[in-house]
Amino acid sequence: MRKIIIGAAALTVLVAASAANAHDFFLMPEQFRAPSAGPVRISATVGSNFPKAENTVAADRVERLLAMGAGNPKVSVTGATTTALSLEVTGAQNGMLVTGVSTKARGVDYAEDRIPLILEEYRLRPAAAAEVGKLPRPRNWKVSSRRYAKTVVCVRTCANPAVAERVTGASLEFVGRGASFAHFRLLGGGKPLANYPVDLVGQDGKRQHLTTDRTGDVHLPAAAKGTMMLFAAVLEPPRASERFTLDLTSLTFQRP
Repeated sequence: MRKIIIGAAALTVLVAASAANAHDFFLMPEQFRAPSAGPVRISATVGSNFPKAENTVAADRVERLLAMGAGNPKVSVTGATTTALSLEVTGAQNGMLVTGVSTKARGVDYAEDRIPLILEEYRLRPAAAAEVGKLPRPRNWKVSSRRYAKTVVCVRTCANPAVAERVTGASLEFVGRGASFAHFRLLGGGKPLANYPVDLVGQDGKRQHLTTDRTGDVHLPAAAKGTMMLFAAVLEPPRASERFTLDLTSLTFQRP
């Protein structure tokens, strides 16, 4: 696992969220099945039309990069466009390669007119959403937002699926459950989140609403194939501060 702190000039960042389209932070490899152990190129982007890259991620918002797999994989930022931050992984050997990006927490204040849109965009536990409803009107919802994204690439082969099952330490993340790309587990603070809402987004951009089981596992429909993304959001009411914590996570992969 490799940790990198990056300081760089801010680049173009996100557009405002809307109720109709979720704005997901996700990683999109150049190829999910890399034919060689050469550099693996990945785009980090925010978009409402998965898998299309639409908005770049500001380099100075990146807090942590990691790469896990056979060999000594290392990930770095190589540049940016108006639609994505460019990453490159070197040193990966045959087998599954997991790459992750986490962003620094960002404070956002949502006014009354924006709050219903945000609550509609993310599927949250009803109890957490109800806490937002208790704020005095007109509401000023103070949120500390953290985003995390992972992707799984098979370098020559999809051997060593245990790599995808490893926990990275992110506050909210999906981990693999075997080599079939059919079962995953959602972890919050390293613990399984049972009976929790999860979105599955296909390469056609359509979102399916799934739910984890009592062990925190989400089971993909048998018909779900191709390039896909899992997404989940967790909202925690204020504890030591006045801000709610909103964690957003995604995992991209390709199921043959």
